[in-house]
Parts: sequence; structure tokens; C-alpha cells
Amino acid sequence: MTTPHRADRRTRDDTDVVFAAGDVVADHTIDAFLGSGSSAEVYRVHTASHPEPLALKVLHTRSSDQQRIRERFEREFSIASLLDHPNIVHMHARGELDIDELGVDNRTPATVLWMTMEYVAGMSANELVGPHPTQAEVAATVEIGRQIADALDYAHSCEVLHRDVKPANIIVSTASTPTRAVLTDFGIAQLLDDARPLARNGRVQGSIAYAAPELLTASRISPATDQYALAASLFELLTGEPPFPRATAFAITYAHLHDPIPRLTKTQPWLPSALNSVFAKALAKNPADRYPTCAEFTDIVRRALLDVPVPTPQRRRWWSRRAKPLVE
Repeated sequence: MTTPHRADRRTRDDTDVVFAAGDVVADHTIDAFLGSGSSAEVYRVHTASHPEPLALKVLHTRSSDQQRIRERFEREFSIASLLDHPNIVHMHARGELDIDELGVDNRTPATVLWMTMEYVAGMSANELVGPHPTQAEVAATVEIGRQIADALDYAHSCEVLHRDVKPANIIVSTASTPTRAVLTDFGIAQLLDDARPLARNGRVQGSIAYAAPELLTASRISPATDQYALAASLFELLTGEPPFPRATAFAITYAHLHDPIPRLTKTQPWLPSALNSVFAKALAKNPADRYPTCAEFTDIVRRALLDVPVPTPQRRRWWSRRAKPLVE
């Protein structure tokens, strides 16, 4: 592996390294920075051994959280590698490097864990969220729901639970027609027969805005848990807000556990009123009251929205002028 001069490299803090175009990490050449989270960056890369671009995810560990990050890294790669579905990101390889190998001066020793996966040219489904969806966006939401439901039902048939379904973990390809949606980030995924606790030190792993009641109370989870998160995600894509927008994590948690399911037609009166009961079932407090499969839920949503006219928004969002059409 080659490394550029220290002055050519960008850093965030004493242990986190942000690579620049041209850097080489485990024989993968960095092309572009794609995004970052609390403990990872994602880059588009190329390598001589693979004809297409790949996505390189780099996780940085410190002594304080090394075990937790390593566990999540191992889980994401090993579980996602079990799955082979067109709407689930395909994993390629993984490895680790000592920070010293990167030629970076750091006061705290750290390990850089990396994995490569399929690169999907597109955008996060988060970018579809807004108060006034267009006709194309609603059509795209229906297609995203159908594809992610199929991916989840397949994962469930392989005894895998995703546990963190949300718009941010869905990549929508703008390079393919029709729209292709890909489910990513299996960092807190779980096998159905895994009996480990779902909460760590009283903290729920996952995104509270989309978390099912049984996940929030560290109760037994099931495929219905992912269905709840998918329903909450589609609720947000159609209305502009998740089901329970509250000011604090405690208030959101309380709402998931106790508050009635809001009506979609309250914020989007043009939506068919039948969708209120459809989403109420998918977001039922009791997992047993939800639909048998994710596909059954999204198929009803698709049929309910078939040929429903969408009011033209007064103003188009900034990204819609630049993105390719989502549905043609």
C-alpha cells in the first residue's frame, strides 16, 4: 500500500483519517469521498482486480470503543455476505490496517477496519423526503417500498433481521431505469436465533424514529420489527415526517409505545383514506397484528396509490433540478 505525504492528507482529529483522491488503501485507489458517519467514511474506489467501481467503507477504532466498533464491523460484513439479492448491497472483501501503515502521526494508536462492497450510483432515499412530494417522487416511493419489502422478506427467509431500516440506509440508483433501491448498512443486523440482548447498557441500537415498540423495550424481535421500520420509512417519504416527530428521544420512544398511529391524510389530504388503516396495521404496537410479510403491506400501498393524482407542489426542491428522473 502506498501513502501520500502527510501534508497532502486531511484529518478530522487525532485518530480519524479522511483519505483524499489518489490515496491507496489496501490496493484500492480512492476516487471520491461519498459520505461519513460517527465512526466511518465511505469512498468510491477502483482496483485492478475489479472492473467496476466499488464502495470502500473505512471504520476507525479507538481504545475506548474498539471492541464495539469491531463487533459491528464483523457483524455487518458476515451477515450481509450471507445474502444474495438485487436489492441488498453486495459485499466484496474486508481487512484491517494499523494506523502506522497509513503514514499518519497520531497520539493515540488506532486500527483502521475496511470493507468493500457494491457501489450504487445514486442518492439516499432521505433526499426524497419533503413536505410536498411530486408525482414522480410518489411513484418512486412505491417502487422503493416494493423492492425493499422484497429484500427484507428474502433476508427474513435467510433468518436475518436488519433492525435499522430507514431512508438513510436505502440507496436509490439514478443510473438505472426503472428505479433500483438497495438496502445497506447491516451493522446491527441480527440472526433470528441470536439470543444476545438488543440493548447495550440501556441504550437501544438503531434509529429511534423508525424503531418498533419491541425493539425499544428490548423484547423479542421478529420480521415484523423490520416491517414496522419499513412502514415508518414509507410514512416519512409520503408525508415528509416520520410517524412520531417529537422533540426528544424520550418523547419519541413514548409515542411508539403508547400514542395512536397518526393519519397520513392529516398532513397529505390528497392521499387515499384507506392508507390510514393500512399503515395503522403495519405500525401496530403488537407485532402479531402486523402484516404476515413486508411485501403484502407494500402491495396494498401500491394498489391504493395506483392512478392517484398528486397535487403539484408550489416550489420544487433544490435537488430535483439536478437529479435524473427517478421513474421513467
